[in-house]
This record gives sequence, C-alpha cells and structure tokens, in this order.
Amino acid sequence: MIRLAIYLLATLSLPASAALEYGGSVGTTRWAVSGSVFECRFEQEIPGYGQAVFYHQAGEDVEFRLETLRNLMDYSKAQVSILPPPWQPATRSENLGTSKLVKESPNLTLDTRRTNQFLHALLEGKWPAISHHTYYDDDRFVQVHVSAVEFDQYYQDYMECVKQLLPLNFGQVDRSKVYFGSGEQAVDARDMKVLDKIIFYIKNDPRVFAVYLDGHSDGLGRRYDNRQMSKARVEDVERYFIKQGIDPDMITTRFHGDRYPVATNKTAQGRAENRRVTIRLEQRKDMPIPEHLIFRPTNRKVNTADSGSSSQ
Repeated sequence: MIRLAIYLLATLSLPASAALEYGGSVGTTRWAVSGSVFECRFEQEIPGYGQAVFYHQAGEDVEFRLETLRNLMDYSKAQVSILPPPWQPATRSENLGTSKLVKESPNLTLDTRRTNQFLHALLEGKWPAISHHTYYDDDRFVQVHVSAVEFDQYYQDYMECVKQLLPLNFGQVDRSKVYFGSGEQAVDARDMKVLDKIIFYIKNDPRVFAVYLDGHSDGLGRRYDNRQMSKARVEDVERYFIKQGIDPDMITTRFHGDRYPVATNKTAQGRAENRRVTIRLEQRKDMPIPEHLIFRPTNRKVNTADSGSSSQ
C-alpha cells in the first residue's frame, strides 16, 4: 500500500518535462462521432499515440477505451485522473484510482462510473488523463490526456447517436431460454415477454439469418412421452415466432426429450430447469450494416468517421 501511494503521488505531481505528453491542444483537438443503431463511438485522436474512445453499445452503458497505435506504457495498473486545463494550472487534479493496461485492443477500459466521471469532467472543461511508467524503464513516464476543446459541440451529436440506439444488443438475445411447468407445452405471458425481445431484435438486425429452437423435457415419465412433450413445446415457440412475423425459412427446430439435462432430475428445481426451449440466433458478422441503419448527425458540419460503425 505504501509503494502504491508513493507511485500515485509521483504520477499526479509529475512536472511536464518528466513525462512524454500525448493529447490534443487548442489547435489540434479533433473529435468524431460515428455509429449505427447498434453502437456509438465518440472519439478523439491522440496524435502519435492512438484514440480515446467513449464506446456506447446498444443496451449497455457507455465505457471509456484507450486504443493505442503503439503503447509505451507498462502492461500493469496505470493511474487514472482528471487534470485541470492548461489555462487553470492552480486547480487541483482528481485521482480516480488505477486501471490495468492490456496488450489486446482496447488497451485500457474503464468501468461505467469512471467513464461518466470523464464525461462530466469534459463538460466542465477539465482534461481526463491516463499516466504510467513505460514498459522499458520504470523511471520514465507517459501521460495521455483527453482535451475538452470543442467537447460540448460534439457531445450533442454523441447524445443524438445514443438516442437512436436499439434498446438491446445481439449478445443479450443470441442465447435465450423459456421454461415450462410440469406437463405444460404452451408459452405463457412471461415467456412471450422473453420471445418478444428476441423477435424485436431479429426484425431490427438484418444480419441475423438463422434461429435455432431446441425443445427439452425433464426426466420424469417414459422417454417417448418426454420426447413428444419437448416436440410440442418447441413447436409452440415456433408458431409464436411465425405469428409475430418471423420468416419460417429462418427457423430450425429440434426436440430432444430428456437426453440433454442441464440440472439434476432428482429435485423439483433441477427438473424445472430442464423443462425448456432454448433459442439461438446466428448473425453474419461480416455483413456490412445497411446505410439506413448508420448514424448521421443532424449537424452536417461535424466531422464523422468515414465508415460508420463496426460490427458487434
């Protein structure tokens, strides 16, 4: 703890000459907003180092990412802080703890709380920063800052992008289950709420090309009867999908009876977990996002990334 405290004090009080500084200035700061109904990227180029990105996926909260071209910092815990702008040097810095740098991109990701603290600081004109010693010399430091110059103008476009996001993302619906009571073979109102979310997503993501439905039963009763029960359950789910407008050609159904339990059949709770229909979606990840789903800011003067959004 003593070593960590000394390190934090050292990095927060570094004189400008003691660290390599990376980040935009009044004349060089460049923001960009890009995205689609699936995600938004609100980013600033860090000249000579990479990108500082506020990444907002549909159905999730925003997270800050540092994506480097060539990372000079050691792959360990870096200092996270909020600095005063250069024209207010007397204002105190804020220590937000540490976050680990990793070799894979993004090289650093912040939790929701500190990401929103970064956004709040930028709205106040302050400069979020990541600082750490280099991987090649513990006595040499690098500091990357996010400039607040023109932030408020681009923040409005970021909020416009967030507003058009879908309420959920592929990862929240691509593997789902609905459960059945003993002897039941029809979906109930609670099941329909689960299925409606999946159906909504399928209708709004043209990259989804297949739906796999698998019916299961518990281990009570004869094997043949259990197989027929799982067949009835999966067919009821299939009928619901088709009734709600899903193309039947997308759907593949299978029924397994009690062959693949996920829990013990010796307890009531275990049997309840086994009486299920699983729903699995498949997505063409290499399919370009259609033009009408790509975000375009109302303010056409704002610079946006050229190619819209990457796939999830």
